[in-house]
Amino acid sequence: MRRYYNLIFWVASVLLLSGVLRSVTKDYYSSLLLAIALLPGVIAAKLLIKEISKNDRRTAMLHSIYLAIITLLIEYLSIIFVQNYLFNFGLNKESEILFNPFFLWLIMICLLSLEKLIEIKYLPAERVEENRVIEFTSDRKKISIPVDSIIFIESRDYEVWVRCADGLSYRTKMNISHWEEVLDSRFIRVHRSYLVNKAHITKTDSSCVYAGGKTIEISRKYKERIQL
Repeated sequence: MRRYYNLIFWVASVLLLSGVLRSVTKDYYSSLLLAIALLPGVIAAKLLIKEISKNDRRTAMLHSIYLAIITLLIEYLSIIFVQNYLFNFGLNKESEILFNPFFLWLIMICLLSLEKLIEIKYLPAERVEENRVIEFTSDRKKISIPVDSIIFIESRDYEVWVRCADGLSYRTKMNISHWEEVLDSRFIRVHRSYLVNKAHITKTDSSCVYAGGKTIEISRKYKERIQL
């Protein structure tokens, strides 16, 4: 199912979006082509947002602003190019909404959020690779360690620490949300600042988990999601 998910989702998204845009074009065929013309900006946002999540919070915020501007320009240029050189959409007076940046941003946010929600809720988790090794940058050095050796990931403001079973710690600027994406189901988020390897948890109670000799608080936000 996961193999065909992206194709099915984006075909369905185009059909849904064409229905939303029907009121600004001369016919359904035109609205379908207009929906396709809007895809480059959405796909660019999907690809670039993954790179943003690797940065620290301040840099990520700045890059998010750049991303919003870049994707908006892509959408504008795509609409204008197709309208002037490939196909006349027959846009009516209500089509001014297509050049409203908030409308285009809303479309992108809704589609990407819906895609992520479906992935989390309905698609089976990928099989865990027992001997998986992960690579990342720490203090400008390439680090490669077994995933199993990581006890927990700890976020401290603008830097993140990878705490390992051998007693070593690695500092990285890849934020904890991105770590949550690249690590597998062996890890569980218990706090906005902690991502813990379940295999290294030695004890749990209603408010804390114990891993690597450290007591880690379970925040209210994540308590209901935790199944140890």
